Amino acid sequence: MKWPIVQSAVLLLTVFGIHLSTGYETSKPFTFPDDDPYYPPAVPFANNPKAPPPIIITTITTPKIPAQPTPFAQVSPQVFSSVYDGCDGTKGCLGYPASCIQQRSCSALVTFAQKGQRSEFELWATKSTDNSFVAVGFSEDNKMGDDSVTECTMANGRVNVYMSQNDASKTNIRLPNPTEGLNVISTTFSDGNLYCKFERTSQFVLGGKKLDASQKFFLLLARGPASNDGIAYHGSEKTVSDRSLKLSETGAVGASKGTLVKLHGIFMVTAWMLAASCGLLLARYYKLTWVGQQIMGKDLWFVYHTILMMVTWTLTMIAFILIFSELGGWTSIPAKQNPHAVIGLITTLLAFIQPIMAYFRPHPDGPRRYIFNWAHWLVGKAAHVLGVVCIFLAVGLDKAAIPYWVTWLIVVYSVIYILSHIILTLSQCFMHAPWRPRPTTSMAMKDMLPPRESYQDSLNLAKNKEDAYGSQFRRVYLFFYVLLVTSFSIAVIATIAKAPWPKQ
Repeated sequence: MKWPIVQSAVLLLTVFGIHLSTGYETSKPFTFPDDDPYYPPAVPFANNPKAPPPIIITTITTPKIPAQPTPFAQVSPQVFSSVYDGCDGTKGCLGYPASCIQQRSCSALVTFAQKGQRSEFELWATKSTDNSFVAVGFSEDNKMGDDSVTECTMANGRVNVYMSQNDASKTNIRLPNPTEGLNVISTTFSDGNLYCKFERTSQFVLGGKKLDASQKFFLLLARGPASNDGIAYHGSEKTVSDRSLKLSETGAVGASKGTLVKLHGIFMVTAWMLAASCGLLLARYYKLTWVGQQIMGKDLWFVYHTILMMVTWTLTMIAFILIFSELGGWTSIPAKQNPHAVIGLITTLLAFIQPIMAYFRPHPDGPRRYIFNWAHWLVGKAAHVLGVVCIFLAVGLDKAAIPYWVTWLIVVYSVIYILSHIILTLSQCFMHAPWRPRPTTSMAMKDMLPPRESYQDSLNLAKNKEDAYGSQFRRVYLFFYVLLVTSFSIAVIATIAKAPWPKQ
C-alpha cells in the first residue's frame, strides 16, 4: 500500500508547490519572453548605452508636422463609444479580445482609414492607468521582427504619440525623431480611457526597405505599461490580424485565433488529464476485472489500457509538433522563469519510449518480467506527473492567455486522481485480506515482485472465468471516476478554446 501513498504525496506536493509559486500578479520587474511573436521580449531604450544602435527611418513624403506632447483632457464616455462607429463599413478596425468590436467591449482598439497620401488612425485602451500604452505595429508576417510601431503613450500625466521599431532581434527601439511624419489630431486620458487620433505618412523607409501603405500588412495590437523612455512588455494583452490587409480596407478585421497554440493545449489536456489518467488506473487496479472477456485474444482491461495510452502517445506527439511549428523552433524563455518547455520535452520523450518498451516486454511468466514491470511503471508514472505539472505551468504563460482560476480546476482534478489511488488501494487491502470470503494474493504492485503471484492467481481466476472479489465496487467507482475526470478535462479544454481571456 505504500506505493500509492508515496506517489500521491509526491504529486500533491508538486501540485500545490506549483500553484503557490505561479501566477499573473507579481512584484518583479517586467521581463520579456522571446516566444511571443508579436512584441518585444526586452526594451533597451534609446538612452540606454548598452542598447543596439537605432535604425533610422527616412520618410519619402516629407510634410514635417511636429507632434507636440499633449496634456490630457476630460472627455465624456459617449465620445469614446463613438470610436466603434464606422467599423461596419467606413473604416477598418481591429480589437482585443476577439469579437469585441461587434459587442463594443474592446479592451484595446485600433481603427484605420486611408486619407489621400496619409493614413488616419485611432488608438484606444480602456481601464488604463498612469504610465501605460496602446500601440499598433505593421508587420510583413504575423510575428514580431522588422516592424514599424506607433504608440499612444500616457506617461507622467501627458499623452504622446511616438514612432518606434521592432528590429530583427525582437527589440523595440524608439526612433531618434519619434514624431517625424506624424500629425497628432487629438489625445486624451479620461476615466481610464487612453485615446489618440493621428495621421501618418503613407510612404516611409524602414530598415532600408521602402514601405507603402498601399501594400498589405499584418496589424499587431497591444497594450501594457510604459515610461518616458519607451514601452514595456504587454503580457497577454495583444492580438494580431488573421490576415495581411491594406489600410484602405474597411470593416472589422478578424483577430488571429492562435489555432496552433490552442490545439497544442487541447491535445495535451486530453492526453494527460483524461486518457492517461484513465489508462493508468485500469492497468493498476482492473487486471482481475472482466475476467474471461477478451477482444482479439486480449483481456478487456488490456485492450482499454492500450487504446487509451496510444491516444495519449498520438496526441502528445502531434501537440509537440504543433507548438514547434508555431514557435519556429525552441522557446528562449529561461527555464528559471517558467520550465514549461523543458518539462514538456521530458514528458514527450518519456511518452515516446513507453510503447517501445511495451513492445519488447518479456512473457508474464518470464524471470525478468518484474524488471520490465518496474521500468514501465516508473516511466509511465513520471510522464503522467510531469504532464500534469506542465499543464499547471502553462497557466502562467502569456501565450496561453487563459485565466488563473483554471489552476483550481487542475488542483481539483489532481485531488480526485490521488484519492482514487488511495481508495482503490485500501479497498484491495480490505477485500483481498485473508479473512475475506474469497482472499487472493492479486493486488496492485504484486506483479512488481519476482515470485509473480499476481500472474499465477490471474491464471487461476481466468480458468473459472471469475472476477476477483470486489469487482462490482471497482466498476461502479470507475464509472464515477471517468465522469469526474472527463468533466474537469472538458472544462479546461473549453477555457483554452475560448482564449484569449482578458487579463485579470
